Amino acid sequence: MTILKQWVWPVVAGFVVASAVMMAFELTNSFFYPLPADLDWYDTAAVQALTKSLPWTAFILVILGWAVGSFCGGYITSRLAGETRFRVTAVLAILLVLAGIANVLMLGHPMVFTIIGLAVLAVFPYLGYLAYRVFEKK
Repeated sequence: MTILKQWVWPVVAGFVVASAVMMAFELTNSFFYPLPADLDWYDTAAVQALTKSLPWTAFILVILGWAVGSFCGGYITSRLAGETRFRVTAVLAILLVLAGIANVLMLGHPMVFTIIGLAVLAVFPYLGYLAYRVFEKK
């Protein structure tokens, strides 16, 4: 039960929170850059062509969402795990980076976005952990 309470549930909760925040930012982004009605999500070439056709400004809100989501997920994971060292939240960071790699491969993001995005997914959970340590931990 200890492993579930101190490792699994905090990571799952952090991942869910991070994903929800990221989806909210991407939903907001879809109002600025709506998807074509006839887009077939199963046609990889069409999805990647759409991604390549977007202006660079479309990616700013996505990066911001990844940063805020990763930070919030890191904070929640750290808080639920009661972390004194960056271990449980590191697992979350690894999972977020792996999910980011899958996202980038499926959607065909530009290389600059890929580099910045994966760095954000790796660093911001740690910043959430630091915020927990500074503001919550006595």
